[in-house]
This record gives sequence, structure tokens and C-alpha cells, in this order.
Amino acid sequence: MPVVEKPNGLIYCVYYNGKKRKWEAYGRGPKAREAAETRDLEIRLKKRRGAFSPASSGITYQTLFELYTSAKQTAFSPHTWDGILRAVSIYAKPIRAVPINRIGMEHWYKIQEAMIARRVKNRTINTYYKYISWPITWAVTEAGLLDQNPWRKRKNLKEEKFGIKLFSLHDFLRIMWHSPPHLAWAMELAYYTGARPGPAELFSLTWDRLDPDRSAILINCAKSRKGASRPTRWQYVPPNFMARLLRYQAETLRDYPLCRYICHYDGQPIKSLKTAWKHAKQRAGIATPIRLYDIRHYHITYALAGGADIRDLAERVGHTTPEMIVNVYSHLAKDILQNQPHALPSLTQTPSIHPPTVDETVDENKKAVSKDGLTT
Repeated sequence: MPVVEKPNGLIYCVYYNGKKRKWEAYGRGPKAREAAETRDLEIRLKKRRGAFSPASSGITYQTLFELYTSAKQTAFSPHTWDGILRAVSIYAKPIRAVPINRIGMEHWYKIQEAMIARRVKNRTINTYYKYISWPITWAVTEAGLLDQNPWRKRKNLKEEKFGIKLFSLHDFLRIMWHSPPHLAWAMELAYYTGARPGPAELFSLTWDRLDPDRSAILINCAKSRKGASRPTRWQYVPPNFMARLLRYQAETLRDYPLCRYICHYDGQPIKSLKTAWKHAKQRAGIATPIRLYDIRHYHITYALAGGADIRDLAERVGHTTPEMIVNVYSHLAKDILQNQPHALPSLTQTPSIHPPTVDETVDENKKAVSKDGLTT
């Protein structure tokens, strides 16, 4: 069976490399079958001449990527797939039509130069390298289409330390004041929940995720540990904000009875707030580089400065490990707490315990006189 078509339509050229059976995938349709049959003839001829090598697959990177996405479609979260598709669609152009057995380091340098020309940061370049190279790695380790990864000696670029600059509450309120209602509401929701402002978390919140009795919201996790079965987390909000959520829910369902989403625009789910955020900043006269995502940083930093447990905080905001809280936010919280008094219980909040008056003190001293006439 040199050429095989699977029930899902994928066509393979099957051959033996020694005692091990190899399956080379060629996609779907008549062209894929033709390519597989051509590959079969090529193998037969090379075996006859004694010059056969299983690494001589001539499928292009584009075909390889299609096979990879078909095989790994359930392996990643939607957020990761968005990153993979973005990296490949924008930056993998130099290798799309290149046979994978002819891809070399020179191709990666072209891809990297294009990223640098667009001022992509080193951290992002390293991430996009992973996304673009994963299909090639899969061709070596699982599909048997290549003997070795041509980019295996590539080294990560040096990354800048992750730095965060917190905005002031004054600037936040100024932007909020100049925002349209749907943006102002999204800012407030992000402020109290620390949810990532995007489709995966903040924009996906629905009314059925509210638990008023616990004053909590169930939030999807854009990032989760490998193999995690329940990528959700509970976040607890102040009771007065939960009451505000319930009032907003009543108003929303009155005007838009079919609206499921807590963040919406005229009853429709929100996909992006970048344009509205940019215009609100301009109207507020703020030129500093404040991002919508910085609301999440503000939430985490002040929660940590307020004494939140690191592990509990990491779980509530959806970090896979507490290390991110320690490495990134601890110094910010420390800066906030410098030159501040230590938190002690307020005497004004304990009215049942009050210092004795002068008269009460005299009376107590009289009662404390012993039979010998000495005070105790």
C-alpha cells in the first residue's frame, strides 16, 4: 500500500525505512494524491539505485503547516492558536513555498530580519520562532518527514527584563471620564477582577458566571498549566461592586433581553477596545504609554501591596505559577509600601474598647487598695 488515503481525507505515501514503516503526509485532494504517487515513484527509483533517503520529502512548509494544524488542532488553547496563525501568516512568507528538506538557517535569518525591521521585541521574536518552528520539529519527531531540524542550532535572542510602569489613579479616572460607556464599564470590570482585557477573559464574561452569594465571578483562564482540565478561576469582588454588577445586569437585560455578555456594545459582544482606548486617552490629554492591559498590572500590584497571599493571588488572576507574581510585581509592591506606616488595627473602629477617663482611673485605684492600706 504505497499510497493511502485516511478516513479524514489525508493522503500518505507509505514506505519502509529498514524495518520501520514511515508515513509521509501530502494533504487532501487530487493534487495531494498526485504528489504522493510521484513521491512513491521517486522512492522506488532511489531504492533501486541504492540512493534512497527518507529525508528527501519535497512537501512545502505551507503543506506541512496544514498537516500540523490538522494533527494538533486540539493541542493548544485558542489564544495560542491565534499567536501561531499570526506568526505564520505574517512572518513565514520566505518559507511558505520552500520544500521542507531545503529549508536552512538562511531562511530563518530572513524571517528574523523582517521582524526586526518592524521593531518586534526580542521576547516576541523568540515566541514567534517557537510558533513557526513547531511544524518543522513535528516533521522530525512525529511525522518522519525530516531527519533533523534545520534550525536546531538557533539560539534565543537576549530579552529585556520584564518592566511595568504603573499609571496613577488620577490618570485612570481621567481616561474613564473621557471614555464611552462601554469602555468605562470594561475598565471598571477589569479594575476589580484583574482579568486579561481581551476575548479570552474579560470580553467572554457572561451573566451566568456571577455568584452573588459569594460575591464572586467565574473567569476563563487564557493560560493554564499543561494538562489542566478546568481552565477557569474564581475571582472575588467587593460586595458593593457585586451590587453594581447586578444593577447593570438588570439594565442590560431590560434593554437587550438576549445579551449574555457582561461587557457589550449595544447588546453585542466586544471584540476589541484598542480604538476606543486610544481616543479616550487623547481626549484625556494623556500622552504616556498606558495600555488597557496595565489595569491588570495595577490590580495585581496593589493586591500584593495590600497583603494578599502570593499563591492565592496567582490563582485568582490566572497565573500558572506564583513565580510571575514574585519576579515581576514584588518590587512594585515594595515601592508602594516604602515610607508608609505599618498596617495596624484602627482604634476608631473598635468602639466597644475605649480608654478609661480620669475619674474612672481614680475609682479603680481606690478599689485596688489592700487591707494593709497599700495599693496593689
